[in-house]
Amino acid sequence: MKLSPPLLLSAALLAAPLSLAQDSADAPSPTLQLQFRGTLRDAIQKIAEEGGLNVVITGDLDTPADIRLKNVSAEQALRTVARAHALKLQRDGAIYTLRPMTDAEKEEDGVEEHPSEPAHVPAPLPPPAPAVAPPPPVPPVAGHPSDFGLDEDEIKERVRDQMKKARRSSRGSQDVVARGRSLEVAEDETVDSAVVYGGDLRVKGHVNEDAVVFGGNLEISGHVEGDAHAFGGNVVLGPDAQVEGDVSAYGGSVLKKEGAEVEGRTESFGGANIGRVLAKELKNGIKEAKQDEDKEPDSGGRLASFMLTFALLFGMGFLGQLFFPARMKALGAEIRAEPARSGAVGLLGALALVPALVMLAITGIGIPLALALIVVVPVLTGWGLTAVASELGSRLPLPPRRKTQALVLALGLLVLLVVSRIPVLGSLVMVAATLVGLGAIIRTRFGHRPQGFPEPIHGGQRTP
Repeated sequence: MKLSPPLLLSAALLAAPLSLAQDSADAPSPTLQLQFRGTLRDAIQKIAEEGGLNVVITGDLDTPADIRLKNVSAEQALRTVARAHALKLQRDGAIYTLRPMTDAEKEEDGVEEHPSEPAHVPAPLPPPAPAVAPPPPVPPVAGHPSDFGLDEDEIKERVRDQMKKARRSSRGSQDVVARGRSLEVAEDETVDSAVVYGGDLRVKGHVNEDAVVFGGNLEISGHVEGDAHAFGGNVVLGPDAQVEGDVSAYGGSVLKKEGAEVEGRTESFGGANIGRVLAKELKNGIKEAKQDEDKEPDSGGRLASFMLTFALLFGMGFLGQLFFPARMKALGAEIRAEPARSGAVGLLGALALVPALVMLAITGIGIPLALALIVVVPVLTGWGLTAVASELGSRLPLPPRRKTQALVLALGLLVLLVVSRIPVLGSLVMVAATLVGLGAIIRTRFGHRPQGFPEPIHGGQRTP
């Protein structure tokens, strides 16, 4: 039978859709192998990226999610996540839209969103494929730090520990610290540790210890021998990044690019509540770090202060021994004979000095005398302290031939000043030595009388 050309054309047009449908049905859907922990929004974006889907996300999806998928299609993964987290899933052609369900939609029982398929020519059924059991639904993850195995107290403790560790390890000459700004370790630069408060840290060079960021992001494309932590930000590991310790991000994510090497653990703890906890702890920690920095003088300043104090006291003591040798000897004898009594008198004198100055200033005519006391008392106290230092130096084991007055004074001052650097104990020792010296000055009237106070007089005659 001979068919006319119009009939042949119609048959070809009808067969074309059937052939295309058969080819598309025979093409297997790609499956996913995915393990992810982070926010729900990031999880959906990860599924879309791995599965090649077009996804539009609206609404607040910052709830933490922990997803582990194996051998499932991207669309099935998307539907499972949407069902587990009460999301509205709609499909328009090749575009998927997700948003949180309203209360009315959540109350509907047994309602499941199905994509609206466009009308097309029916296609023959594809050959049967082996059934794949769907993965169990992922339970909803509450937005609380404890769902990641950490409670708020543990997060606070980790932040505080890292800040204490950062403050201890950032006092060397090869440590770099930045506050309120970003910091970069250049490619040809090597530092011991790198710490940033309230900024970003970029490591392109070499860090011998830890790289830590508080309130910012950490980007590594170099080598970190210790740990890498970001509190309140993300950790981005470039293709050339090498971290020998652990990598963690609190309130953010760890983004590891292909080629990056991490020998330790990699952890990320996201979520809005963690962010709030971190924000409070970071604010307090940065404030404490700033206070510690203000209180801690640099090593050069400490050495200069030590040398200046030593030079001033040694000069006073040397001049006293040069111009008032007898009086300095009398002070030494008084300190050697009655140190406790001299200390008590010095304490009483120091306590009486303030009200005496106030009374002199109130009278008006006593103002010049008050000013004179303000100048004279520190000078006399310094001479008394040098007398204490000389007595201390004379008790040190030195060869008799080399035990000069200048050497004895210098060694005694060195011992006192070195001991004064000891926390608490040093301050107590210096206060005690100063009071003993001041008391000896008062008791001997600056060496005018070698033996304490005058004896009492009765009836105009000195008692024997």
